[in-house]
Amino acid sequence: MTLAKCFYLAVLTMTLCACNSESQGNSSMTEKSIPKIEPFICAFEKDHLPEVDPELEKQYQEIRAYEKKQLPNKDEVNITNQYQLLADQGHWKAASQLAMRYLHGRGVEQSYFKALEWFQWMADRDIPLGYYNLAAMAEKGLALKEDKEGAWQYYHRAAQLGSPQAQYRLGEIYLYQRHEDAEGVAYHQCAAKQNYRESANALAAFAKIVEKNYPKALYYYQAAAALGRIGSMLTMHQTFRDGDFGYDVDKIMADKYDKLYDRLDKNPDLKFPNLSEMLPLPYHPILGRYNPETDQNEMPE
Repeated sequence: MTLAKCFYLAVLTMTLCACNSESQGNSSMTEKSIPKIEPFICAFEKDHLPEVDPELEKQYQEIRAYEKKQLPNKDEVNITNQYQLLADQGHWKAASQLAMRYLHGRGVEQSYFKALEWFQWMADRDIPLGYYNLAAMAEKGLALKEDKEGAWQYYHRAAQLGSPQAQYRLGEIYLYQRHEDAEGVAYHQCAAKQNYRESANALAAFAKIVEKNYPKALYYYQAAAALGRIGSMLTMHQTFRDGDFGYDVDKIMADKYDKLYDRLDKNPDLKFPNLSEMLPLPYHPILGRYNPETDQNEMPE
């Protein structure tokens, strides 16, 4: 029996047993056909995504652009229907959007079970985001009985297929619940390599709080800011404004980050891919500057 078939049978059983509640069912994912946890090897999501029909993709991008221009609830039903049409034709991105709309009741009556069906449809095709969302639903007890162990294994399958969201979630669990630092850092590093800004920020926080390595922390805060994380941009501004982490106060640098913060506040979709070149990080007076290639701090020659 294929893995996808095993998932289908497991979730079908969950759905049938959970039919008396939209928020929590009576079934469990344990003792069912669930994925095996393999040793972690960094994988990228882009390498595990199916090809999409170019014409359907064009239509999908048009719907996404239209959706982003709409005020809340202005045309939600029509947008949902458009995603439904594309999902019915096998477009997995539209299926993901449709599932999220069922999950939150946007343009359609809220149904955790409908969301579950579409996430399962994605998982049957080994699409990482499908496994990730099945894990999140199991962890929260949506459409099925809360099952932390089942969710744990779904998260690992999603991470094995390159889901940066799953890699981030596992990184946090390994660091702060299981206290397995090397494993947690490895998951976050993998997600950060995929430009997942929350993991870049998580690596910064770990370097600051646990390792007390402030140059390394600042490197990752800057990386997260470059990816458009506004809280990380604020941290960069405050560091040079107040001389945080032992850095010298630099009002010119602080002002530049403040202006970038204002731009990001007005347009959350902005990214600054050349930020490290625009504003090179200074050496810490005592600890030097972090070199990601060697994972060491270096002092000026």
